[in-house]
Amino acid sequence: MPMSGPPAVHAPKSDPELMALVEAFQYFNRSTTALSQAYRRLEAAAGELARQLEDTNRQLADKNRQLDRAHRYLEDILASIGSGVIAADLEGRITIFNRTAEDLTGWTAAEVIGRNYHDLFAGDLGEGAPLVSTLVTGTPVAGMERELPARGGGTISVKSSSSWVASTAGERIGVVETIEDLSQVRALERRMLHQKTLAALGEMAAQVAHELRNPLAGIKGFAGLLAEDLEESHSGRRMVSRIIEGVDSLDRIASNLLILTQEAQGEFIRQPLEPVFEQAIALAEAGMEGFRVRRDFPAEPCPAKIDGEKIKQLLLNLLKNAGEAGDGRGEAVAGYRSQPLANEVRLFVRDFGPGVPPEAQDKMFNPFFTTKVQGTGLGLANVKKIAELHRGRVEYTAPEGGGALFTVILPIL
Repeated sequence: MPMSGPPAVHAPKSDPELMALVEAFQYFNRSTTALSQAYRRLEAAAGELARQLEDTNRQLADKNRQLDRAHRYLEDILASIGSGVIAADLEGRITIFNRTAEDLTGWTAAEVIGRNYHDLFAGDLGEGAPLVSTLVTGTPVAGMERELPARGGGTISVKSSSSWVASTAGERIGVVETIEDLSQVRALERRMLHQKTLAALGEMAAQVAHELRNPLAGIKGFAGLLAEDLEESHSGRRMVSRIIEGVDSLDRIASNLLILTQEAQGEFIRQPLEPVFEQAIALAEAGMEGFRVRRDFPAEPCPAKIDGEKIKQLLLNLLKNAGEAGDGRGEAVAGYRSQPLANEVRLFVRDFGPGVPPEAQDKMFNPFFTTKVQGTGLGLANVKKIAELHRGRVEYTAPEGGGALFTVILPIL
């Protein structure tokens, strides 16, 4: 077996090679140091950039909160405006629909936003509807009175105006329409016309009533003289009594007409209400033998500033109606409740008769309107007039259990 020789011995590197290796190490160290410094600079720059980004994000969040508050504020303003507001984009799609528009039309914003205005609210006007007209012609519309379609197929009288919505740069981005409800205006116009008619009728009725009272007084006087000449047992005496009763009835009608048509003035004195009720109740019960009235007064009396005689007449008219509802043999409840904080006192009379038919409730306070066979239609008209003289009002409700409830709301002071 051959013997292995001694390990090879390498000659030491030459000086140039050693110098090159040293220089390489030095270069590596310098590069590492430079890289480390560059990394620290990059790290510092990244930290600064992160801080700037955080500041930017914070500012952006603040801006978003401000925009959100502004948006909510704008929504609150739109919701609080008394006019309906409908906005649409250039394609006619609804983008804004405020609360008043919801109340007017019966639609909710969630149901109409995104839908085409023309399909919902143009109605019979078609392209002549204000918002559509502005989109098509480019001309704003001011104060057009029209019938606005409502949910369910009905319409409501409104006044509409439309105009362009422009961006800050002046670019047209949509159209807005404002809507004002005219139903109350129309109702007021009808009421004024009705009042004019009633005023003319009242003047004529007052003249007729005035002219009637003189011959009625003569008839009653002669009938009284005739009754004195007849024996108690004479058959004609009963007829004379009927004549006098008829004359008294006509005289009451004439008096009611004069009360209704004359310019009313009151002597308002702060006084308790219980005595006024008692006087009216006593008269009503005396006039209808089988009629009785239950009192319903509060534990703590509440005086009010009233014209006692006129309120007594008001209560007497309501109590007579209550008694007649039970054919003169029924029962009624009369009393009042006070609400000092609201400066209100509520006088009420309730009967247990058939009540007022629904079709007559809108007309029950009109002069000469009556559902009774022998009624004159002046009692409730005078009740309304006396209540208004006291700066009050009268209301009718049909309580549970049947009957009729009339409530007269008057100011305490």
